[in-house]
Amino acid sequence: MDNLSDLSLLDLMQHDDEQAFAVVVHRYRKQLYRQIYKRLGSEDDTKDLLQEIYLSLWNNRSTLVIKDSLLPYLSRAAHYTIVDQYLFRKKRTALEVSLALMDEPAYSPVEDIIMADDLKKEFERELEKMPLTVQHVFRLSRNEGLSVKEIAVTLNLSEQTVKNYISAALQALRVYLVKDNLAFVLALASACLFKEMK
Repeated sequence: MDNLSDLSLLDLMQHDDEQAFAVVVHRYRKQLYRQIYKRLGSEDDTKDLLQEIYLSLWNNRSTLVIKDSLLPYLSRAAHYTIVDQYLFRKKRTALEVSLALMDEPAYSPVEDIIMADDLKKEFERELEKMPLTVQHVFRLSRNEGLSVKEIAVTLNLSEQTVKNYISAALQALRVYLVKDNLAFVLALASACLFKEMK
């Protein structure tokens, strides 16, 4: 089975073949590990993110379409997972700062989950402020893992237009993050202080 193409392995996976999935995991684990570790610098975080990526691959196997290799899909998934982790760390740092200012003990793991959920909601709100076509392109790229070419064909747009829309969305989200970080700390600190006053 090790000699099968990615297309053949995906076909087997779509018929719930776990051995084919194991071959894919083995085939790309080193490349993905290097890609993630280079950005995060943490072995534990890298392993956790790899598990997320492979879990997503297995869960989405029935709808996944590739031309010849799973590597571009997995590489994009790794990229977006790294971005998510980076943004999550920024928000967690903001929480730690606000709690330190209030001389409270370290937060519980439940707060990690709340922060990640808040971050997703914030990004969704920011995305909804963008033109509908930009939103659609960004979601196809981010959520569906489609390539620029696949999105262009799906939406009947030029590849350059798709690239421009993705760049515009990413730029707007970056600007929002930089602008929002201090506001987030202040809002969280205010909320905690208000809760104490009740």
